[in-house]
Amino acid sequence: MNDFFRKRLARHQKKMLKYMRYVFNDHFVLVCLFLVGGIGFYYSSWLKSLTPSFAFGGLTVSVFWLLSLAVGKIATFAEAADIVFLLPQEKEMRVYLSEAFRYSCLFPLLVLFLASGFAMPLVVVSTGQPFSMYLIYLCLLISLKTGHLQVKRAELFRFSNQALRWFKIGWYVSAFVILLLTFYISIWLGLAGALLQAGIYYWYLWRKNEVQIDWEKMIQVEENRLHQIYQFINLFTDVPEISAKVKRRRYLDPLLKKIQRNQSQTYLYLYTRRFVRGSDFSGLYLRLLLIGGLLIAGVTDLTFSLIIGSLFLYLIGFQLLPLYSQFRYMVLVQLYPVKETQKKTAIQQLLLSILVLAALIFGMIAAFVLSGVERWIPILVYLAFVFLFVKMYVPTRLKKLSD
Repeated sequence: MNDFFRKRLARHQKKMLKYMRYVFNDHFVLVCLFLVGGIGFYYSSWLKSLTPSFAFGGLTVSVFWLLSLAVGKIATFAEAADIVFLLPQEKEMRVYLSEAFRYSCLFPLLVLFLASGFAMPLVVVSTGQPFSMYLIYLCLLISLKTGHLQVKRAELFRFSNQALRWFKIGWYVSAFVILLLTFYISIWLGLAGALLQAGIYYWYLWRKNEVQIDWEKMIQVEENRLHQIYQFINLFTDVPEISAKVKRRRYLDPLLKKIQRNQSQTYLYLYTRRFVRGSDFSGLYLRLLLIGGLLIAGVTDLTFSLIIGSLFLYLIGFQLLPLYSQFRYMVLVQLYPVKETQKKTAIQQLLLSILVLAALIFGMIAAFVLSGVERWIPILVYLAFVFLFVKMYVPTRLKKLSD
């Protein structure tokens, strides 16, 4: 079963590597650098404003680490056919799930490594402890995460829903209490509590577990996990394993009715209809609009307000560019008696309208936060950025998409 798991893991990694070259492109890396730099700058400024022994530091870090501990699931790579072909091997599946558990620890370990490193400056300010205690905190978090993954693995077995609910509640409550004990009483007491929690969950949910595997649930859990991964990848490139959901959305029909029903507006109508009724592009637009608006609302510096707003306008425009290729493989669309150049004009018109609306929203939020003459500068800069993006960057990008 070990070799069987490794074969499935190798196949999965090969597929993910194929997609990762589209995800980690130059644009994504550049955006991440700007975001990390901006967050780091404000985090550093905030730390300098705190007084030693900041009382709420322990509570803040505890909540942040608890959220970080919730990241990561059990990766079983189970498939629908397993319910038939692997059912006779159910006893050997414990070896398979042990391999799955060890592999599933890798990504959470990376997340905890970054989360603990990010929070350590606040820990030092709040507790006065040296940075050398970083490894102790990391061991504590890894122990807590081990218990969390034990609960996730227990969900693959035929435990009652009530028992699983108590396992989850017990882990969250005990993990939060252990984190608070770590900051407000003793780090060694917190570490001992984390090790004890991990041992208890391991003993009762794995060593003493004699419950049968719930095959249907295991397959469904894995499909949901992969679906979330493919949803993220779908923001950067088309993924055959995922299909967009279409919703009627009658309340947006007036927007479509404003587009003239003539030959020159064919692609503008198609692109607008696809954007309005498809949950992928419209959902992406709303999410980036919400996140960008919240970040701008929390910034009182003009320079960073301009950077964040322009950055999110770029993200929205860049992520909506794949709309251009949505109808490339539809035969009926190819038969339309319209020129190919109409596609580029239509997507530029749609992007201009969408980005202008986003620029106005960002600009109004910035105007509410800033004061004096500065409050009106962001909206002008955002609109100028949108115009340059649509008129200069988009044609170059569309040329590459057409090749």
